[in-house]
Amino acid sequence: MSVYPFVKVLVKMLFKILFKVTIVGKENVPQEGNGVLCCNHISNFDPLTMAVYLDRLPRYIAKKELFQNKILGALLRNLQAFPIDRQAVMDMKAFKTAINVLKGGELLGIFAEGTRVKEGEDKAAKAGVAMFALKGDAPVIPVAISGSYKFRSEIRIEFGEPLTLEEYRGERITTDLMEEVTEKIMGRVREMKVKL
Repeated sequence: MSVYPFVKVLVKMLFKILFKVTIVGKENVPQEGNGVLCCNHISNFDPLTMAVYLDRLPRYIAKKELFQNKILGALLRNLQAFPIDRQAVMDMKAFKTAINVLKGGELLGIFAEGTRVKEGEDKAAKAGVAMFALKGDAPVIPVAISGSYKFRSEIRIEFGEPLTLEEYRGERITTDLMEEVTEKIMGRVREMKVKL
C-alpha cells in the first residue's frame, strides 16, 4: 500500500505552516501520458514539494546514497523513486528503469544539474535528460524552483509549457545532439527562473 496520499496531505499541511508555496502553470503537466519533469535543484525538499502539489506522482531519479538510509530509503521507494549511481559512466539499470517509466505512460522527474545548486549560481546540466526524453519518446516539462526553505519564506514553482522535441525525433542520438537538446531544455528552465 502506498503512503503517497497520506504523505501528500501531511506535507501540504506542514508546508502551509512553514512556507508560502506558490505554484504557477500546473495545467502544463499532463493529466495522463508520459512526460519528463526537468527542474533546477535548490534543496533536498524539491522532489517532495513538487510531488505533493501535483495531481500525479512523478517517478524521481535520486542518488543511490539517499537509499542507504533505511528510513529515507523506504520512504523514497514507497514514493516510487529509484536510485542512480552518479559515479558510473552509464548506470544501465537506472537508464532502463527511466525508459520503462516513460514507455509505461508515467511522469519522470529529473534534476538535470545532478546536484543542488545555490540561488544565483549556475551549473552545467547532464545530458541524461535529453537521452531519457528522446529514447522514451516523451515531452519535457521545464520546471523552475526559486526561493528558500527557511521558516515563512516563499517558494515559487513554475511548470512551463511542454517541449515536444519533435524536430529531434528520428535523428541519431549522438553526444552533440544530446548536448544541444539539454541546452534547449535548461535554457528554458533558466529563462523561467529569472522571471520567478
